[in-house]
Amino acid sequence: MHRALRYAVALAVAAAVTGGVAVVTPDVGPHLILLVGIAQVYGVGTAILLRFPSALWEDDVDWVSAAFTGVTSFGTLSLFQGIDGGENVPVATLGWGLVAFGFVAGIAYERERDGAEK
Repeated sequence: MHRALRYAVALAVAAAVTGGVAVVTPDVGPHLILLVGIAQVYGVGTAILLRFPSALWEDDVDWVSAAFTGVTSFGTLSLFQGIDGGENVPVATLGWGLVAFGFVAGIAYERERDGAEK
């Protein structure tokens, strides 16, 4: 998939999920950090899912591992900032996104490490 198209699709997915959560959340104000985390996790996760291993990554740079660490760290911090008890659609969406992102990034990391695109 062409890079521009891959990023456009990733941006559309991130916007759709984040926008959907914002629409069903009664008071978005306290959940802004969660919405930022949701957009990041779903955008980067989708981009990795659509193309791995990337031809842009050099052998001596482990970009998948760096992306996994950075996105998981920021997403987890966003999750902790947004927990206020009770039902919370943004927290549930971010939590699910972190799980899916970890799965996708883990597979991408292993395939890139093995040097095989499966």
